[in-house]
Amino acid sequence: MKAIYENEEIRIGNGFPSLVRFFPGDPTKPLVVFVPGWAHLGRISYGFQGSNKEHFLAHWLKEMEYPFLATSYPIDHPVYDRVYAEFNLTSWGKMAAEIANQFILGDSLPKEVIGISWSAAGQMIKPFNTSCKELGLKVKFHLALEASPALIISSDRTIDMKKTKKYMVSLKDSHYDLFLKEIEEQSQLNGEELIPKENYLRDFLGDVPVALMGTNECFENGNFVTNVEKSMEDKNFFAFTDYPMIASISGDSKQAPYHPIIDKGTWGFLITRKVYHDCFARNQESLYQLPMGRFNELVQYVKNLPDRLHRTVSGNHFLFIGRYGAQKIGDYVRHFDKEIQEIEEEFKIFFR
Repeated sequence: MKAIYENEEIRIGNGFPSLVRFFPGDPTKPLVVFVPGWAHLGRISYGFQGSNKEHFLAHWLKEMEYPFLATSYPIDHPVYDRVYAEFNLTSWGKMAAEIANQFILGDSLPKEVIGISWSAAGQMIKPFNTSCKELGLKVKFHLALEASPALIISSDRTIDMKKTKKYMVSLKDSHYDLFLKEIEEQSQLNGEELIPKENYLRDFLGDVPVALMGTNECFENGNFVTNVEKSMEDKNFFAFTDYPMIASISGDSKQAPYHPIIDKGTWGFLITRKVYHDCFARNQESLYQLPMGRFNELVQYVKNLPDRLHRTVSGNHFLFIGRYGAQKIGDYVRHFDKEIQEIEEEFKIFFR
């Protein structure tokens, strides 16, 4: 292994390695766990050696005294000793949960976390939540940051992706130019260069395990295979009660319109179904006893949750890099932390 920065380390969770960096904070606050999307190391949340830390999310959450843990999944990059082509969404969630628990135990932190999933890491929100529960950890909420859930991804997102000889998937031809354009746009928004191209290509990017690509492919017995049953089991999108509460943030850039168009509806659907199954389906007798006016009030309350738990921040898919976006996202983490607590208390009043 090489190319490890100061204060970074490799931690093992669920048998898989993760490049991590931990930023201590107030020991009474929940641990914030960052999870990067396709092709990226967790460095995208805290920068590279010599970078201006104010342009990265970790700095602002540290300023707010949240303990912060940047995780990575095993991509084809020199920080890892080999590739892990068999890595899937279930592996991802369990790995991140186990590593979060290591830091919680090591620093005597509360047994609760706040997740932040960027981009394709939205796929691991459910397995992360279920794995945390198994470890006795509560996910207070998960922030979907321009993130996609575990559904079959639209075909326009996979054009020009290529399989490699190491049985990984390369986004070099399909996405790297777009990534660089988006980072340049964020640099212009912030008035200075955020990540030089050379640093970005060398220190942040690598090829991805196929099961994380939002298709029905996986790696089995030394080969890429299409296995719909296994893929659906891994994604398990419709297991609504296995999700935590989810807040979402999207950008507003025409350069990458997918998430500004899709996110609020997608995550709003999951929030609404989760709340129905958690609160309504389990409290039928209480519902029958509510006066009609109170019932209508409750229905409208739930319909408003997607609006209450979604925000837009100026920027593109990398809206969380650059001082402007990084600080905004940090502010919203603190906001949603309080908002989710209020929602939980409000539901107790409805069903007491």
